[in-house]
Amino acid sequence: MTFDVRDAQARLLALNSDDLPFLYEPTPDGVIARWKYADQRWLMIAGAGALTAEYSLRVELDPAAGEWRFHEESSAAEASLGPGELSTKRTWNKGPQKSFSFNLGAAIAAETTDRHGTETGNTYGYRFTTDEVKQPVIDTLTAAGWKPRKGFFGKLFGG
Repeated sequence: MTFDVRDAQARLLALNSDDLPFLYEPTPDGVIARWKYADQRWLMIAGAGALTAEYSLRVELDPAAGEWRFHEESSAAEASLGPGELSTKRTWNKGPQKSFSFNLGAAIAAETTDRHGTETGNTYGYRFTTDEVKQPVIDTLTAAGWKPRKGFFGKLFGG
């Protein structure tokens, strides 16, 4: 049985929503999901914390086998400035990720103490995990009859 890549793409593109921090886009052999870092709504949160993070999930569809395969990439960079100190950190990852998460946020006036006591000010943030991107893809493709591509050990041991 041959599966229709365009039908699978249409189903996955229908998952897009303005309320999600990522976007599914078509590719020649499937779709790619990218975090909307450049979207002003999410950029404002990320920029406040001096943290940049990128994540992409490429979904490769094999219509002859009716299988999908994930290709994941992520990177994060963080900079902080303190008294007499400037610190930077950057990480990259390419390959399967069980869970990639990062926290973005800022404290406007996290906590102040005066003669009237301690008050907690405004804070905001956002936490993103790969499950937010992957699980809807898995559910959608499984409902359409597609199966995950087995890796080497899965083929070898029937897993």
